[in-house]
Amino acid sequence: MKTRTILIISGILAILASSCIPSLFPLYTREDIVYDDRIEGAWDGGFDQLGIWTVEKLEYHPKRSFFDPDWTEPDEHSDPGNIHYRLTVRQATEKDTVEAEFLLHLLGLGDQVYMNICPHEFELDHDFLSWHMIEANTFLRVKIFDDRFEVQAFDPWFLFNLIKEDRIRIDHVSFGGEILITAPTRDLQQFVLKYSDEDGALFEPDVFKRI
Repeated sequence: MKTRTILIISGILAILASSCIPSLFPLYTREDIVYDDRIEGAWDGGFDQLGIWTVEKLEYHPKRSFFDPDWTEPDEHSDPGNIHYRLTVRQATEKDTVEAEFLLHLLGLGDQVYMNICPHEFELDHDFLSWHMIEANTFLRVKIFDDRFEVQAFDPWFLFNLIKEDRIRIDHVSFGGEILITAPTRDLQQFVLKYSDEDGALFEPDVFKRI
């Protein structure tokens, strides 16, 4: 069994699979990244589709060597550029409990904070299937408090209608009724800044409570 980076909108996060806009490129650049210690810990999304989220700030080493872990505890020698959040999502299914890991980044954009999530690694024992996966990021507006945080996803139908009405020109591909944004990060940020406060752009908040 091989461990591969699964680069797709994962079913492990139903909120992202069903109610977010996937993007080939992330919403953040390195200069946009922010940290907020309040996001660390274990959180309950309140129902099975959201699951239990565990957020840890760790040093990330992408495939540093075969024998070394990808994540280590930061210390005084850590490169600040390697410090990221690891998001572990645990969900209960009818038969079992499943987990998956994601890279999570907080970023400041305008006067709001957003969360960018991208799948990390989990075990997939079907090599041919894994060759067909592509990387996808999802992004949510986030408000963080001591005992909870709230996330709001963009409504894919909002973007679909913008494109249909020729109100926006943003690089994308359509397939199976879905939209994948292929625009670079700067164009993606401009879309978020321009439209995030319009009526209907964002879903109602989902609330995660500290466990």
